[in-house]
Amino acid sequence: MRAFVCALVASALLLPGLAAAADPVKETDDGIDVWFRDSDLDAMAKQELAEYIATEAGESKLIDRSWSDAPPLIPHTLEDMLPITSDENECMNCHHPDNVTSKKDLPLPESHFDRPVIVEGKKNEAMRNRVDGYKKADDVVGSRYDCTMCHAPQAGNVKSLKSLFRGDEAKK
Repeated sequence: MRAFVCALVASALLLPGLAAAADPVKETDDGIDVWFRDSDLDAMAKQELAEYIATEAGESKLIDRSWSDAPPLIPHTLEDMLPITSDENECMNCHHPDNVTSKKDLPLPESHFDRPVIVEGKKNEAMRNRVDGYKKADDVVGSRYDCTMCHAPQAGNVKSLKSLFRGDEAKK
């Protein structure tokens, strides 16, 4: 019996190794080729520091959005506007609806003045609190003061990986 157990254990250990040695690189072709990257990632890693657009606010041209309702990209320098805090936000000088003086100054949309109404969740609901609609606020809602959370400044010297993303036609 002991010899039988030893032979069983030996065959369990050896047979997979023999099968792998017989066909070491067998690959199944299912007809689906999936390539996530066609670029040399190592080459992409060796980049200079980003050089952001130096155009001053009010002198820049709008950058097309990638899809409808995408947050507008920041087409001007932020050099003297950072850091953005709830007490100090240079963006509001031009983009708050009360301060807009020309068509180039895109005003904040109404959604930036919508305060969520938080209510207690129902018993056995996953969320303890939930949003139950929105209420218009008198001024910009506090969660919207940090503009660069959604709106991104653009760098001109960054080499990006090729993207096949095609957003829907941006609203003009």
